[in-house]
Amino acid sequence: MDGLLLALVLFAWGSQAVAPWRLRRGGEEERRRWALYALPLLMTGALAAVAYLHGRPDAAIASGLSPFFTSLPGRLLTLMFAALVLADLILSLGKNQVENMGWLLAALFGLLFLAASALAGELLRVGEGERGTIPLLFAAAGCRLLITLGAGEGLAQGRPLLALAAGLALPVYALCLPRPLREAVASSGQWLTGAAAALLFLAARWLPASLRRPTVIAAGLLAGLFLAQVADLSQTLPIAPAPPVLPRLR
Repeated sequence: MDGLLLALVLFAWGSQAVAPWRLRRGGEEERRRWALYALPLLMTGALAAVAYLHGRPDAAIASGLSPFFTSLPGRLLTLMFAALVLADLILSLGKNQVENMGWLLAALFGLLFLAASALAGELLRVGEGERGTIPLLFAAAGCRLLITLGAGEGLAQGRPLLALAAGLALPVYALCLPRPLREAVASSGQWLTGAAAALLFLAARWLPASLRRPTVIAAGLLAGLFLAQVADLSQTLPIAPAPPVLPRLR
């Protein structure tokens, strides 16, 4: 269930950056369709993220994500989310009256929100477990961002180009994990899920047009499952927690 929730977040939120970017020079019909679906998709991803967070109360507290509005990551996410909601509302109300620059700005807001959510996702993955070095933590968040963008292509028009980056990011993500967690992933066999997701992401670009989107969606589902499995393993390892990366705001 957690894997499905994370996959839903990847699809719904990843498309918030990918689709507007591609539609900055899109046709009227494609723009009208995205303007209709953008905000519901954003809210669906938010509900899935809240449900996933609710299932990990201890990790949420240890990572500083709960209570949500008392931490820097929580407030940053709230700010970026509000900006993205406003951008989607403008697209929804303006439709074809929005200039190309408006679609570009919507893509930029989507990317900034994804960056904040990727960092929050890594902090939640750490939870009460071992954080590792800060550079590797941010590198893992960058990999999660690329994976989210690749999954977002499953709901966007055009050839999957970012799926290639997502496929390369998955093995790099595994290398960015703390050594005990990396060894646990390898010994448990759950690396096979990540490997299958990476192969599907890498293959999607070269497949016939009719198979590209289903392949990206399958890869996104496996990627969500893999990220959830890694997070579960992280909380089971007997590792002392590190000091918080980002302090709470008082």
